Amino acid sequence: MRLRTIFQAICKLLFYRVSERSGKDILVVTRADLFPVDHGAAVKIVRTAQSLSRLGQDVYLCTDKRGEYYRFHNGKQEVLHYPLWLRFMALPRPVALLRLLLRGFPFSNAFLYFPLTDVSYIYRSLWLAGRHGTRTCIAEFPAYVYPCSHVRSMFGGKLMLVEHNVEYERLKSQIQGLKNATYEKLKQTELQMCTLADVIVTVSDNDREKLAADGVPCEKLVTIPHGVDLHDLQTAKAPGVRARYGIGENDLLMVYHGTYSYGPNLQAVQLLATEILPRLEKAGITASVLAVGSRPPERKLHQGIHFTGSVADLGEILPAADIAVIPLQDGGGTRMKILDYFAARVPVVSTAKGIEGIPVTHGVEAIIVDDFEAMSAAVVELAGHPQRRADLVSAATAFVNTLGWDSIAKRYLPLLASENADIDAPGVDNCP
Repeated sequence: MRLRTIFQAICKLLFYRVSERSGKDILVVTRADLFPVDHGAAVKIVRTAQSLSRLGQDVYLCTDKRGEYYRFHNGKQEVLHYPLWLRFMALPRPVALLRLLLRGFPFSNAFLYFPLTDVSYIYRSLWLAGRHGTRTCIAEFPAYVYPCSHVRSMFGGKLMLVEHNVEYERLKSQIQGLKNATYEKLKQTELQMCTLADVIVTVSDNDREKLAADGVPCEKLVTIPHGVDLHDLQTAKAPGVRARYGIGENDLLMVYHGTYSYGPNLQAVQLLATEILPRLEKAGITASVLAVGSRPPERKLHQGIHFTGSVADLGEILPAADIAVIPLQDGGGTRMKILDYFAARVPVVSTAKGIEGIPVTHGVEAIIVDDFEAMSAAVVELAGHPQRRADLVSAATAFVNTLGWDSIAKRYLPLLASENADIDAPGVDNCP
């Protein structure tokens, strides 16, 4: 206890500075791989920061980058730099990684847990809070609660954890042969971070219910769904896409997007190649797939599958598609890609896993089937019935129209402003 008091006193000497905007702004502590904004976590983190800044709060983004941080003001992003001396207050990354591995964290996702062993996150967070007067700290992913808790301890304010998934369940489903001891380590770490947070935002009711069942106090948990770049996608035109990728004007054009270093996304595109496209060919339909996203495989999966690589603006691609087909089998979390298809007015055929976390009804906003024969039949039916496609698009548009990022950000404000443990507020869904 004495050492902690001494540590806090030293930190106050190093980091405390009262900003003229003290208490008004927000510090977000998160992972580094946010730019380009081409995967689900990056989209959520960056778009939420931009929208919150348009609502009157400057947002400062602290990532694994030790030399620079980001400021969002009125929706605009600015790159700023830490003082030189602060950059050296860090463990070498290999040492921080080794400490994580020795503590039992899996190598494949160690980057999400670096704040637990790299003290530079604490120092940089404290410096930002002192320099810019941020008194609200948002941890994107559980381990980032740890540096945020030091900010709250020194400066006061609110600590919010945003759960993109229930991470210990996601890793259990994705890492084959995950040892029980490792799973328990991940679970206990995440639940401990939940204990430290004042408010916990989940992106689906399923995640909220899972955390509540595992002991997180229900009164801390709030469901706020993912958002979508509503205006940009609804007004996009995407001319010339077929010519750009050598796709015939009469081909049925399907689309799928994701990051292909992520196993479930790569598997989904492989299933398009081996299960869906051959069945469509037998049905007499010439079809092509635009596989949008970074890190595509080196080998060609099928002559009808065209990998585009990373695309900064999905509006340049998605509106050109006839149907989005999502044969996902594995993975966790809410499928943000579904919201993108809805906003771009592309009818959706998906497995239940592929549309997980999106509260829609089979046959209304999307076709939801798990059998590849039934999925292919649904694509054939939609290809021949424009009115059926239009009906799905109409219902999906009505569903997604409330999920623009600015609307989502507004649902954060009552939680961030509250000074007490009562998080009941208009526009959010608390536990029953």
